Amino acid sequence: MNTLILDHLTLTASLVLVLLGILTPMLNPFFRFRKKQQYSQESLEEPAVQPSVSLILTPYDDADKLEKNLPYFLQQNFSSHYQVVIVIEQGDHQAEDIINRTLNATDLSESHAEVYVTCIPKTSRYVSKKKLAITLGIKAAKYDWVLVTESSCRPASPQWLSLMARHCNGDNNLVIGYGRYDDSTPSFRRFERLHTSCYLMHEYTQGVAYRMNSYNLLMRKNEFMDQGGFLGNLHLVRGEYDFLVNKYAPKGTTAIETDEDAWLIEDQPSNKKWLNKHLYYMESRKFLERGAKHRLLFNVDQTAMHLTYLLLLASIIYAILTHNWFLLGTSAGALLCNLAFRLILCRRVLNDFDEQISAVKALFYEMSLIWRNAGYMMRYRFADKYDFTTHKL
Repeated sequence: MNTLILDHLTLTASLVLVLLGILTPMLNPFFRFRKKQQYSQESLEEPAVQPSVSLILTPYDDADKLEKNLPYFLQQNFSSHYQVVIVIEQGDHQAEDIINRTLNATDLSESHAEVYVTCIPKTSRYVSKKKLAITLGIKAAKYDWVLVTESSCRPASPQWLSLMARHCNGDNNLVIGYGRYDDSTPSFRRFERLHTSCYLMHEYTQGVAYRMNSYNLLMRKNEFMDQGGFLGNLHLVRGEYDFLVNKYAPKGTTAIETDEDAWLIEDQPSNKKWLNKHLYYMESRKFLERGAKHRLLFNVDQTAMHLTYLLLLASIIYAILTHNWFLLGTSAGALLCNLAFRLILCRRVLNDFDEQISAVKALFYEMSLIWRNAGYMMRYRFADKYDFTTHKL
């Protein structure tokens, strides 16, 4: 009788473990989002006439990147006229020299680009200089569609602007393009960015945008001006792109562009910039709407993954100790099935977004995310909170 009970328990436990092994990989941003998913959900017909666009670059604290990346923005194959607004700090002669030198060295004979340079006051206080620079850039824009980006990025191709602008129609308020780090960036940082991007892009396709983690944002000038720009978060030093998406993306008005020719390639971030990006987000997310659902999804995915691994490993150890070979076989099979499914998902997404990262290595990166996030949280808790605000005592 005891043997029968044990057999029933073994069969039930084995069935549960097999189901966990098969189903939990689906709790994964790589499973939810497919790169080609957007094309089945929206019309991508080219507009008869491309709208004119103003590009906003705010390199007041990163002017050295302009010399390398500005030519890519100036040499776009764009059928309409477009404006490049560059916002620097007043009296920044180094930035002025870089801009003049770059313009003189760039062939603009076949370009429709018009360059306009403006400045933020050197004495600006009690307001984020980055947000002030973006605000002044948008105010200076000639055209209603403005594309906000960074001098640390470069378009992947001369078709970048045309591909982004094809979504400019009456139904869309925002167009969010994909962005990635260049290949010199450590592989974990590239993986983490892609992993986060898949969560965010899935939300875009569902019609609800939370934030963005690239610098490839096309929006309407009149919406920004009519709704007070960054009003409500000007006191925070950073988080400008997150706030723009969170504030100006009513449900169903956000388009996503993932064509590889429309990507922006960001230069490798310094260690300080990489850390600050995480710490500033932990502060700014307090002021973002729709954050609870976004973080819940990540927490559920990570909890399910780690619990499944723990249960499968525990059952393997238990089966070995009790000589329960049937349970050992099903537990090991469920673990291998789980790993194989995750490997397939990782490889598919890495290939889709041209990331040269081993899928096996990506599995370990995926498992480490929650622990690295815990480390960022500890750094944030012990950080001086005045570092995140412009309102110093």
